[in-house]
Amino acid sequence: MFKLLLLSLVLLQNNCSSSRPGSLNPNQQEEMEKAGANAEPEQTKVVGVTEQVPIAQGITGKVLWVSGNKMPSPDAPQSSGRRGIQRTLYIYELTNSRQVTTIDGVFHIDIQANLVTQVVTDASGNFTVSLKPGRYSLFTKEDKGLYANLFDGENNIFPVKVEEGQVTNVEFLINYNAHY
Repeated sequence: MFKLLLLSLVLLQNNCSSSRPGSLNPNQQEEMEKAGANAEPEQTKVVGVTEQVPIAQGITGKVLWVSGNKMPSPDAPQSSGRRGIQRTLYIYELTNSRQVTTIDGVFHIDIQANLVTQVVTDASGNFTVSLKPGRYSLFTKEDKGLYANLFDGENNIFPVKVEEGQVTNVEFLINYNAHY
C-alpha cells in the first residue's frame, strides 16, 4: 500500500514538472552523431530465446506488454493479459528522477546519466545482458520517450542491482495503455 501511495506521489510530482523537447543530453547526441545517423550503437545486442547464453553476472528477464481494461469484473474471467513484446531495453547508470525530464509521469527524456548498454529483446520479450556489479536503471524505447514506471523510495527510476557473481531476474511491465 505504501509503495502505491509513493508511486502516486512521484507520478504527480513528475507530471507537474515542465517538459522540453529532445530525449538525449548533449553528450549522448554527440555520440550518436559520431556513430552516424543510421548506425546502431556498438553496445546493441540482439538476444533471442534460442540464442540466450548463460551469463555469470548481469541481468536476465522479460519485457511484458499490458493494455486494455484491467478492472475486476464478476462477468469477465480474470486473465493476466500480459504478453512478451520485443523492445529495445536501455540500461543506464542508476538514474534519479532529478536527472530526467518526465512526461506523463512515466516517459523520460533528457536523461543526465551515462548509457551503459542497450539490448533488443526477442519477440517474446526475453533478454539477457552481462554487466559489472553495480546499480542500474532500465528503460524501454516508446513513442513518447524512454519508459519506466517503477521508482524506489529515493526516486531512483527502475533500479536494478547487480551483485558480484549473481544474475538478477527482472520483469519489466509496460502498462501505460492499461486501465486499472
